[in-house]
Amino acid sequence: MPAHRLSHWLLLTCLVALWGSAFAFAKIAVETIAPEWTMAGRMAVAALLLLPLCLIAGQRMPRGRQAWTWLAALALVGNIVPFFAIAWGQQHISSALAGILIGFTPLATLFIARALVPDERVTPLRLAGFAIGFAGLIVVIGPGAMRDFGGEGPRLLAQLAVLGGAFCFALNNVMARLAPAMPLIAKSTGVMLVGAPAGIVLASTATPPSFLVEAGPNALLALGALGLFPTALAALVFFRLVESAGPTFVSLSNYLVPVFAALAGYLIFGETLRPGVLAGFAMILAGIAISEWRHNS
Repeated sequence: MPAHRLSHWLLLTCLVALWGSAFAFAKIAVETIAPEWTMAGRMAVAALLLLPLCLIAGQRMPRGRQAWTWLAALALVGNIVPFFAIAWGQQHISSALAGILIGFTPLATLFIARALVPDERVTPLRLAGFAIGFAGLIVVIGPGAMRDFGGEGPRLLAQLAVLGGAFCFALNNVMARLAPAMPLIAKSTGVMLVGAPAGIVLASTATPPSFLVEAGPNALLALGALGLFPTALAALVFFRLVESAGPTFVSLSNYLVPVFAALAGYLIFGETLRPGVLAGFAMILAGIAISEWRHNS
């Protein structure tokens, strides 16, 4: 694959900002809305926002069993399964450890893409860059989180669940590249139209759908923002970027999102910004630079 253009880096930056904003919005939403309904609600809001946009843009929804099978698979692998697996896992392990486990997504994407996408290559330099980026992620989150790694019983199952979510994200990166050609907005809309009802059904089995009555106005606004920014708009950017730059490049966002979330927490909620965040960010940027050094890869 040729060297990435400036537009690819701009789209990656936009995607990191959109996905990173989810942490701030979710923190407000889950104060009065159950986590499972937060996940289902954001997909429902995204579907309601994207469908009119699709109609205004004059894009027809895909037809045929093959297209909708792909859309259902993307919704399942990229949203429903990882969202619920990670949410369940975080009940038994720290968010810091979960963030590190999710950081395996770029490495998993690298090898899955190598097996399924002809123009994706695994080189020593790229492996070194991804390893440095992962080390930077650990520094950002805090090496102390690794003390919670391992164990048995629910704790071990929780770690496996979060790792499973990371694998789903990696697989979704590659599946999005291999999916049949569809109009961008129609593809994003189709994924949400399939995922929202499935998410609502799953959420209903865990918690009664009474959050609209019990939720506060701030939580509902945060839920709407979750549906708009890190779900609907992020889906548009994600599919555009994965088609033009490839799944491995898109997966680099998993190293950068925690940095953006930490900066947003500092600026919005006044949370402490540890020196390790900036040091880890520098390591992540160095790892990305090494992995994308095309002349040597």
